[in-house]
Amino acid sequence: MKRENHVTPADVGKRVSFQFELPNGFLGEAVGVLEYYDEGAETFMVRRKGGELARVPVRGIRFGKVVEG
Repeated sequence: MKRENHVTPADVGKRVSFQFELPNGFLGEAVGVLEYYDEGAETFMVRRKGGELARVPVRGIRFGKVVEG
């Protein structure tokens, strides 16, 4: 499958959407505000609507984009 990630660390503060592979082979989704990018761990940190922080490792991203609204 072709991977497309249009989110960069410069998008901090914007609303983003990711689809990513979990270590167990399942898929995860994270939609929310990009809080920060952890450079050492190569991981995007997304604040979901409920307030929890989702970890999105760059190497597992299948699709990522900045969304409006």
